[in-house]
Amino acid sequence: MEVSHSVKERTIAENSLVILLQGLCGHVTTVDLRDESTATGRITSVDAFMNVRLAEVTFTDRQGAVSQLDELFVTGRNVRYVHIPDEVDIRATIEQQLQAIHRVRYFGGRDKGRKEFPRAKYK
Repeated sequence: MEVSHSVKERTIAENSLVILLQGLCGHVTTVDLRDESTATGRITSVDAFMNVRLAEVTFTDRQGAVSQLDELFVTGRNVRYVHIPDEVDIRATIEQQLQAIHRVRYFGGRDKGRKEFPRAKYK
């Protein structure tokens, strides 16, 4: 899994279920779009704004025409539903993603290095 270097994206991901989608990287799934079309392919990346990049895609438009694409980028605003594959353990995937975010956030240990959210000093 690739963890974003942006504090804003990590915070958004940590506080929403988009981390489940980020954990699906490498899995083949179906993404239903708002215009009633579907895209089935292997997820290569998902960002905190639910923008999804798929590879080896079978795209079916709303009229039922099927086309094969090498790659497809879907903006988060156009995603209606993402099918979670049966072999994915949802709880374990979310916990794994949260651990990865916390590894980046506390790189170098809890009391070492630069803090992402420095504590206020009280006088």
